[in-house]
Amino acid sequence: MKSPEGHESHMRWAIALAMEGAGQTSPNPIVGAVVVKDGRVVGEGYHARAGAPHAEVHALRRAGRRARGADMYVTLEPCCHDGRTPPCVPAIVEAGIRRVFVGTRDPNPLVNGRGMRALKRAGVRVVEGVLEERCRGINEAYNKFIRSGVPYVVAKVALSLDGKIASRFGDSKWITNRLCRAYVHRLRAQSDCVMVGAGTVAADDPRLTARVPGLRRRPVAVVVDGSLRIPRGARLLSRRPGELVVATTRRAPKSALRFIEGKGHRVVICRSGAGGRVLLPDLMRKLGGIGLTSILLEGGGELFADFFRGGLVDRVVCCIAPKLMGGEGKDFLPGMSASRIDQAIRLAECTVEIMGDNVIVEGRPRKKGVTISSKVKSER
Repeated sequence: MKSPEGHESHMRWAIALAMEGAGQTSPNPIVGAVVVKDGRVVGEGYHARAGAPHAEVHALRRAGRRARGADMYVTLEPCCHDGRTPPCVPAIVEAGIRRVFVGTRDPNPLVNGRGMRALKRAGVRVVEGVLEERCRGINEAYNKFIRSGVPYVVAKVALSLDGKIASRFGDSKWITNRLCRAYVHRLRAQSDCVMVGAGTVAADDPRLTARVPGLRRRPVAVVVDGSLRIPRGARLLSRRPGELVVATTRRAPKSALRFIEGKGHRVVICRSGAGGRVLLPDLMRKLGGIGLTSILLEGGGELFADFFRGGLVDRVVCCIAPKLMGGEGKDFLPGMSASRIDQAIRLAECTVEIMGDNVIVEGRPRKKGVTISSKVKSER
C-alpha cells in the first residue's frame, strides 16, 4: 500500500478538480475524482453542473479499460440512488475499481454511508477520511443546506479603517481597491444568490452580477424590501426572468407587486418582524424551499445587523481599506452594541490576506443565535 502522503497527494488533486465546479453545481455538492493505477493518474473528473454526469463517471470514462484494478480517490462518498443521473456505485463496481479512497461521507440522507456500504458489499475496499476536514470544508453550503434546509450565509462587507461602509451621504464607491473587488466577483460566482436590502438598491443601483470569465451560471439577485419601495427604474429589474427574487411582506402595495411580477420576477411574501421588516428566519426557509443553498450578503447596514442579531451568518468576509470616513459615516452594524468586550461577536478560524493596500479578514462568528431546522434531500 502506498504511504499516507501518497494518498493525500491524490486526494489534494481531487479537491483541486472539485473546485472547478464551485458555484456551478447547486443544489448538488462539488466533487472531484481521480483514478490511479500503478502510481499514475489514468483518469480524472469533476461535477460541472446539476444534471450532468458526476465526477466519478467522468474519471472512469477517461480511464477506460485502465480503471480495472485501479484505485479511485473521490472527495465525497459516491452516490447509490437514482436522481437526475444514475448512481455512481454500480459504475465504479462495473469498471473494476479495487479500492476507493473517500474524503468524507455525504450527509444527504439518501446516501450518508450507504454508498460506501454498497461498495464494500460488491467487494470493493473502501478507505474513508483521507483529508476529511478539507473535503468537508469545500462543501460547507451544501452540508448546511442538506441538513437544515436553509442557505449558507456569507456576509461580505467593504469597510474603511474606522469601520464605515459608506459616507454620511451613502456614497460607497469605491471603498476597496480593484483587487478586492475582483475577489468579491469570484465570491459572487461561487454563490447561488447575492442579497442586498432596499436601501442599497436605492443608494447604489447595483447590478449584483459576477464578472468572472467563463461563468456558466449567474447568481440570482435577492432584494429584501419589506414595503416594496424598490425604484421602478432599478437596473436589477432589467435582469432576465428567474434572475431576481424580491422578498417582501403583506404590507407591500399591490401595484408594486403586480409591476415586479409583470416583469417575470419572483416575489416572496414573508412574515414581518420588528418595524415591519422581513422576518429573516422565514425568508431563509423560503429561499431554501426554492433551492437557493448559499447567500452572499452584501448589505446595507440594517440588513447586516438583522442577520447578525439572528445568528444567521455562517462566515464573514471583511475587505478593509486604508481610508477614514469619520464619525458620521454609515456603520457596518447600526443599532448593535456590546456593553462589554466579552459580549462582542468574535470570529474564529480567521485568515488574513493582503491585496495591494487592502486587507481581507475572514472568519466564522462564534456567537450562536437562532436555530432553524427543516431537513431536505438532494437529487444527487
